[in-house]
Amino acid sequence: MKKYFFFALAAAFAFVACQQDPEVTKEDKTNQNQNQNQGNEQTGDDLIATLCINEVCGVVGSKGIELYNPTAAEISLEGVTIYKNEAADPTWTGDADAKIASKGYYVITSKKEFDNIADVANAKAADSFSPSKSLILVLKDKSGNTLDTFDRGWTKNANTEVALPTAEGSFARTADAKKEWKVLDITMGKTNNGAALVGDGVITEDPA
Repeated sequence: MKKYFFFALAAAFAFVACQQDPEVTKEDKTNQNQNQNQGNEQTGDDLIATLCINEVCGVVGSKGIELYNPTAAEISLEGVTIYKNEAADPTWTGDADAKIASKGYYVITSKKEFDNIADVANAKAADSFSPSKSLILVLKDKSGNTLDTFDRGWTKNANTEVALPTAEGSFARTADAKKEWKVLDITMGKTNNGAALVGDGVITEDPA
């Protein structure tokens, strides 16, 4: 009789466990899907996956270029270059000590007028940047491969500069590493996420 009782009790526990397993499995799958979705948000088609130009500002006091590292690892910037307006020589070249942390920012100020962002500056460019002139910036790795390009209103078939409406904010990706650009509040050295539009936020020509 006792053997029968213990056998029945064991069977009851087994039955309950079998009934609970599907729920546990369902919960595990839900968590797994949520994790996959979070990963997709970080690597979606509308995001840049490599070192990129994240913000460009020509406003007096905040003139500079912000680089962003969307990857999961620190990146050495040694030998990385930025060219301005198709010049033969780069306006900035990363030295042996230049590094950018994972999800981090690296601010390269203009050669002048950067007092407002001096506390977040990592390096200085050889040129300055105007909020009302055409501008091409090309970011290249140490092997000379193009990583990213910023292009605002440049007339590619002429050597004359184009007069453009003055931007009172930064030309910036609407979120860190996002492909879309707008004119936003200046956020040099920190995230673009949540930055307010300046005016209607329109730029003359979307950067590539």
